[in-house]
Amino acid sequence: MYQTKFFQGSDNTELVQLIMTIFKTSHDGLAICDRNGYVLLYNDAYLSITGIPADILNNFSYIEQKEMHMVPDSSAARAIATKQTHSVVIHYANGRTAINTATPLLDPNGELLFVVGNVRDITELNKLQQELEETRQINSSFQRALEQIQNDIDSGGQIIYRSSMMHRIVSLANRFAANDSPILLLGESGVGKDVLANYIHAQSGRSGEFIKINCGAIPDHLLESELFGYEKGAFTGASQAKEGLFELAHSGTVFLDEVGDLPFPLQVKLLNVLQDGKIRRLGGKTSRQVNMRIIAATNSDLEAMVEQKQFRQDLYYRLNVLSLTIPPLRERREDIPALVFYYLKKLEWKYQQEMRLETDALEALVDYDWPGNVRELKNVVERSYHMCENGRITYDQLPASIRNSQHSALPLHLAKMEQPLALKEAVERFEREYIQRVLKETSTMQECADKLGVNISTLVRKKRGLGIK
Repeated sequence: MYQTKFFQGSDNTELVQLIMTIFKTSHDGLAICDRNGYVLLYNDAYLSITGIPADILNNFSYIEQKEMHMVPDSSAARAIATKQTHSVVIHYANGRTAINTATPLLDPNGELLFVVGNVRDITELNKLQQELEETRQINSSFQRALEQIQNDIDSGGQIIYRSSMMHRIVSLANRFAANDSPILLLGESGVGKDVLANYIHAQSGRSGEFIKINCGAIPDHLLESELFGYEKGAFTGASQAKEGLFELAHSGTVFLDEVGDLPFPLQVKLLNVLQDGKIRRLGGKTSRQVNMRIIAATNSDLEAMVEQKQFRQDLYYRLNVLSLTIPPLRERREDIPALVFYYLKKLEWKYQQEMRLETDALEALVDYDWPGNVRELKNVVERSYHMCENGRITYDQLPASIRNSQHSALPLHLAKMEQPLALKEAVERFEREYIQRVLKETSTMQECADKLGVNISTLVRKKRGLGIK
């Protein structure tokens, strides 16, 4: 210890009193033991940090405490055995984590006199470090999403995704694009079947156009003439011949959206086109060869329609040579941030005004189940963009349907409880135990979030809310 000229103590008594005051008021835990490990002095902070009862400190040496497993570890016991300073990080039973340092004091002959122990609580420091690491993982996830968006924009691509599910689908789409077989795209309304069809056409290298036909949007009596075209005089008002959409798609791709709505009589003609590659205009006498790729899509259950005689079985088999099922957005939540930023960036370019999306707003968007899928998400982003103030899209500006929803993916079976619990408490208990189990089985937060089927920010909030360390 050093003493400066400013210290005005007149005798050792005043110095001892000062040292004792420091000893008592120190935020670090302090304890001094003799050469045998029996504690001579300790302060309140030592009791608070370690959680060791005073009775144990007063009656048992550090060596005995360690041998009897009263404490997880003891740096003082190590210092007594080696006569050297030892530091160890100890996780105490009260939930505190501390750096425990023991420094031996030796006499001139090298014999041990005392050991001074210092215990510094690093529980909050560890918590802050863990939260920082979790935040870094979230930022890293969003950064990768933004990088992919930029790459897609630079290359003119339109398939925006981050999930492994969509990665597999896009990989298959690239393989399917290399041949001319029909493709059937399945999935709920709004998942992006038309976008994937356009992507397949772009990757196919076909020189012709991509022509989209919504089979449910054109009246039945007009649909045949739209698809196959007609000759002059084929019907009243046909003053001149007209090419049909199949002819216009020569060397290109025809996308038949909502193919389940195709009238039954036209299903036969479509089957002939698929088998022969030829079409005949209404009122025409000769067939015309067409080289086109057909991609069909539906959100209907075609197999059930076949059983109900609403859709031809032979046509279903012919269309279903290659099929892709696009999962709904609620099953691939990793894609939501990428899609949100993509549509937001497009709006910023269009209106030349940047907007900042607040974190709580993004988390709410990720947690929402999106019954309307990507189509609904696009509309919500556009609405929020125009409703925002001061260049910030906040949680309060999101639609009420999103703010009032709460995503919760719970298994159907709950373990039996010894005593009945309130539903909220039972759910919290199960979530806590289940998340803790998955955390132990995985090596990173991202891997755990993937297994739980949530995004990483949701997992972080769940951990904090449930008190999981």
